Amino acid sequence: MAPSSLLLFLVSSVPAMLAAGEEDCPTVSVACGKVNITFLFAIVPDEMTETSCGLIGFQVRCRNNNPYLGYNNRLYGHQFQILDIFYNNASFLLADVHKLQGFNNSASEKCHAPTNNSSNNLGLPFSISPNNQNLIFYNCTKPLLEEERWSRGLVETTCGNMTFVRVAGRSDGSGSYGSYFLEGCSSTVVPVLARYGHANASNYKELISDGFLLTWEAPLKSGIFHSSN
Repeated sequence: MAPSSLLLFLVSSVPAMLAAGEEDCPTVSVACGKVNITFLFAIVPDEMTETSCGLIGFQVRCRNNNPYLGYNNRLYGHQFQILDIFYNNASFLLADVHKLQGFNNSASEKCHAPTNNSSNNLGLPFSISPNNQNLIFYNCTKPLLEEERWSRGLVETTCGNMTFVRVAGRSDGSGSYGSYFLEGCSSTVVPVLARYGHANASNYKELISDGFLLTWEAPLKSGIFHSSN
């Protein structure tokens, strides 16, 4: 190949080489099912395992027209489904879809109430809104007397007479629920928005499916978020 032809080939190939190295990140608002995904959020192409799409924490996977928070949720086996985003007041509705799976018997584990707090799988830049109410689930080592269940407002779950749920008062800000301790039982706090006012513990599956409200803080230009402290 003549030198001039080789130079022309290399120059014409540069744009294609650069494009091949760029991530295919959406730059405009994109709909995933009924949810509109736009900045600060960004949809990450499903085939990517690492990405710089969107700000840290705001990456979204769109699967079967359902948006899920976090580009790496498949690696950790925990999926939070985004039900709605309210850009005008920096909040969004999220459902912890894994919470309902424990109520079904499977080959690997028996029916059980949730065993980990939703907040354990979330962090900055998000905060759980004080507008949520809280359900407390109990996995107990033995059945509770009916009198104790009634006095404490406990509702038996579909898993039987050693798993219960109750509605807790709103958090005092410290995240402490010591007054809801039950001897011989492990407890898990699950926030719910309760669209129709006060939550009813008997409707725990519906309440979990309807999600809970998260808020976020406005980022600085560098993408670093203001500290709430």
